Amino acid sequence: MARRNEDFDEFCDPNNPRTITYEDVLKAQERTKKYLSSETPLIRSHHHKTFGINIYYKLETVLSTGSFKERGAINALEQLKPNKRKIGVVVASLGNQAMGICYHGRKLGIPVTVVMPTSSPITKIQHNIHLGGKVQILGNNLMESQRAARLIARDKGLTYINGRDHPHILAGYGTIALEILNQLPIVDAIIVPVGSGGLIAAIAAVIKHVKPECLIYGVQPEMVPTFFKSLEMGERVTQPWHTTCGYAIAMPNIGVNAFHTAKPLIDKMLLVNEDWATLALLHLVEEERLVVEGAAAFPLASIIGNLVPELKTKNVVCILSGGNIDVTLMGRILDRARASQGRLVKFKVGIRDASPAYQKLFKLIADRGYNLLRFFTDRVWVENDIYKVEVKLVCETRDLEHALELKRLVEDEYKNAIFETAPFNDKFVCPCYIKKCNQSQNQKCSK
Repeated sequence: MARRNEDFDEFCDPNNPRTITYEDVLKAQERTKKYLSSETPLIRSHHHKTFGINIYYKLETVLSTGSFKERGAINALEQLKPNKRKIGVVVASLGNQAMGICYHGRKLGIPVTVVMPTSSPITKIQHNIHLGGKVQILGNNLMESQRAARLIARDKGLTYINGRDHPHILAGYGTIALEILNQLPIVDAIIVPVGSGGLIAAIAAVIKHVKPECLIYGVQPEMVPTFFKSLEMGERVTQPWHTTCGYAIAMPNIGVNAFHTAKPLIDKMLLVNEDWATLALLHLVEEERLVVEGAAAFPLASIIGNLVPELKTKNVVCILSGGNIDVTLMGRILDRARASQGRLVKFKVGIRDASPAYQKLFKLIADRGYNLLRFFTDRVWVENDIYKVEVKLVCETRDLEHALELKRLVEDEYKNAIFETAPFNDKFVCPCYIKKCNQSQNQKCSK
């Protein structure tokens, strides 16, 4: 009895991990199908020739709460006993899992308390409130929020659900794999974004049971490689938390049941940097017309980063796990991606502080088809000539070649010009674009 009074979760016990099985997922599918009227779409990429891979996207973004998480929420809530349903549940979440539980908890008449860390996006906090959840902001990170949620459960008699590792939650996630096998029987590989590991564990449990030759790859931010390091060490480890555009999968710790289930089944773990992730998100928005959150872009990012050359010509499914992205963050990510492609260029020049000088500079930019997004004039921190100013500009270009032309034009006219961004400063540029830049220059020489 003493152990029950401690901060302890019997469903996620490190000394007694639970394995998610194919049979668990089949039962979860029976519970969830009455709430999920149809399978989420599996669509082929419009640009499979670009990558040399037959890419398919599994669109979990179309679910009611915009994320795969509601699959697990339904399965967990459906298994609550009537007396537990009446009292309610408590869950700690960064947003998506809580949204799924709030949405279906309201449908089932189950009160839901949500504990979220102070770093949670405001939009996700508001979504949970609008879905009927009682939101409390407790803890600086998810681990602290989970601890607070368990204390609330103990004090108020609520049922605590570990939204990232409860076996019922994970079994619900596995229904994605059943749908993929039905929609694309010839699938050769599935690439899954990985945080705590619940999604990849559930998918692997199904795929390796039905089609063991199908490869299961996990991908996560290289700045928070928790699952990668855990597999490398053969045991669960903790990593420092860092900000990343893959906010939802930047997990300092991983799930007990998830690691136990996934460890013997995953074929490879991949680490993706921020540049590849932002480029993947930009590609999905601009070329595929798909809006996703940062974490969902990581599977494609591994392809853009050329981490999976062995999958050329193969039928590969990228799990687009969610679409709940903060619009402010999305703007930042897209701008960063465009900058790394040379489509946003930042530079500064010194000119005379007189109308003709400004007119000459702006005409140079306009006549060649560049879009001036913003500029700033510094009249104070300028050395030597008191009549000179430093103009800092950000211009939009069509592509890398157009950006290189801008650099040549400006430097020919202004010897003091300094370009600060990719592809002109290799401190900020992705190596793949340095390679493209060199190729472009070599082609000119050959002509």
